[in-house]
Amino acid sequence: MSDIPIARRTFVAAAAASTLAPALVCAQARPLVFAFQPQKDPAGIRKAADEMTAALTERLGRPVEVMVPLAYAASVQALVSRRADIAWLSSLPFLLARRDGGAKLILAEVRTDTQGRARTDYDSVFVVPKDSILQNFADIKRNARNLRIIFTSSTSTSGFVFPYDRMIAEGMLKPKQPPEAAFRSVAYAGGYTQALEQLLAGRGDVCAVSDYTVEGPKRAVYLPEAKQAQLRIVARTPGVPTHCVAVSSGLSPAEAKAVQAALLDMTKTNPALLSDVYGASGLRVVDENRHVATTVRAIERTGLPIAGLVR
Repeated sequence: MSDIPIARRTFVAAAAASTLAPALVCAQARPLVFAFQPQKDPAGIRKAADEMTAALTERLGRPVEVMVPLAYAASVQALVSRRADIAWLSSLPFLLARRDGGAKLILAEVRTDTQGRARTDYDSVFVVPKDSILQNFADIKRNARNLRIIFTSSTSTSGFVFPYDRMIAEGMLKPKQPPEAAFRSVAYAGGYTQALEQLLAGRGDVCAVSDYTVEGPKRAVYLPEAKQAQLRIVARTPGVPTHCVAVSSGLSPAEAKAVQAALLDMTKTNPALLSDVYGASGLRVVDENRHVATTVRAIERTGLPIAGLVR
């Protein structure tokens, strides 16, 4: 290099430094933390989430770590406190994180229903053991005082908010009246798989979950087919917004944009990585307020006391 003029050597050194700079910055950047709502068995979520975030790390050039809280509300707390930078969660937890921590929705799930339609909404369903005498919602209403119901979580949209809203609309309950006023007992399982497992174990007579946990091509993500065969849907409540990917207020707009672009690229090039986590067929950019509007209306109709859920 001694034969190269000084000005030329300076240019070459600067060019080399600029080439290395992004790698150095990425290597020194703190890891992003991605929280995954515990909709199914936490160990199963972590395995799929680890594979997905490994691909996300490669696309971003920055480490991404997985967090799987034990409860839905903990996912909200993680976003609010900025212990998580990104979270995959349902619409009510998102609304809580937006209210208390300024979280932003960057993508919504796309789910392919049993008719092959790609949707950003789905059904909440009431599920019973296959040999149950219950056949429809009218049976649930008529026999409620003798039934043990299992909800997914007090912050689950399809596993609590929408079925609760329907109970009020159908005259089982008055606004703000708790489900305990109608049923023999009420339990909150903590996740979809847990709710279904408790139902199969005889600890409840009916449970409320999302339709895709018990039907469609990815239902085995939540429960093996042998166990699925022991269950039956008795009623549907439509219009639940699909789950979303949200970012905390601590993430810069540029970082949020990079995460969004990387996940959209994954939707196009390797959708199986996303599908293995919760069974979604992809992710899509949506209008934030429009996407969660039905959940907002359900909360307003029920008078659901959500103020203290994440504190």
